[in-house]
Amino acid sequence: MEVVCIHKPVSLMPPEMMAAGLELGKKIQTKPEEMIPGGKVIASYYARALWAIYCIWEVPRVESLMPMAEQLKMLGWNTEVIPVDKAELAIQKFEKAMQH
Repeated sequence: MEVVCIHKPVSLMPPEMMAAGLELGKKIQTKPEEMIPGGKVIASYYARALWAIYCIWEVPRVESLMPMAEQLKMLGWNTEVIPVDKAELAIQKFEKAMQH
């Protein structure tokens, strides 16, 4: 399944917390299987002006993301996880919903 993760800092953080978050981010990008078994990063975007990081993951199940989300929480980041459908499937679901 594919999910979008939106990571946002809880508040302003000291440089030490930012550095620890950056190191965790590097680990996730270079060795995602260590943090998210069976997971693969499809794309990511760091929205500097918004203080947010957007990532699209392919994971076997949403629960696979919890170890990463819990570690990020301890470093001062909230993570929103949104399951998504590919466009073809989303359009089919929308068409079906419109018929009823």
